[in-house]
Amino acid sequence: MRKITCLAVMLVLATSSFAFAQNAASNKAFFASHPQGCATVDPNQQGCIVLASFNGGPTTSEVTLFTIDQALKTSNGGAASAILSMESVLWTFNTVTATNKEGRTSSSARATIKAWVEIDGVPMKPAVLVSPGPKPPRVVEGVVYADRLQATGLDVNLACTITVVGTTGTCAVTGDVTLDLFQATKNANSFVFFLGPLGPTIHSVKAVAVGSIECLDNSGATMTCPQTTLTTFQTAGTLAAIGKASLLIEEQQNWGSQ
Repeated sequence: MRKITCLAVMLVLATSSFAFAQNAASNKAFFASHPQGCATVDPNQQGCIVLASFNGGPTTSEVTLFTIDQALKTSNGGAASAILSMESVLWTFNTVTATNKEGRTSSSARATIKAWVEIDGVPMKPAVLVSPGPKPPRVVEGVVYADRLQATGLDVNLACTITVVGTTGTCAVTGDVTLDLFQATKNANSFVFFLGPLGPTIHSVKAVAVGSIECLDNSGATMTCPQTTLTTFQTAGTLAAIGKASLLIEEQQNWGSQ
């Protein structure tokens, strides 16, 4: 119990020294947080980081969650680990309209959140930096923090029952059928990143996230994501957002590869 308490004190001191900018060269750990929550009912509220939505476009550019110019100092041959945790908010909504006895129709909606951590501009593992040829486009895989594909199919085969009164017949079934499906979820996710060996320098750290949404019609072609108004939700659509988030990064001396 005493050993655990001592380690906790060491971590607090390291973080506090950075916070007051006393000596960045002594930092062996750093903690940062985004304390604002993100309501499932209204992710557009203040404090919620909306990455992609039916209002703002299908895919965002990289959104910086945390950036620390002088985060920590590593020893020669040392390494660094980082734990990035966040609340992930996903909305998915799609509408399918089918005509009686004209076959099955479908549509889909997908929302995704990816994130990674960088040290001195280099993505930490398992993020992958692809660099073929001189000055290539920068491609980062990142880690999937949340991903949901929602697909809805509808096949209407209604029978028409004719009622004859005298010389007049009436059919009880007409028109088409529309099915709406909307889902809103929020969960907390965490992942450990790693990079090493590193030189005996002071490193900058950045945590980055991207979001994307995609909606497909019955033919599989990309379409504008639909939106509507449902009970308790002013606007239902497809969206990816982040709420509370935290970043903990530490120097590591005892490490290896497998």
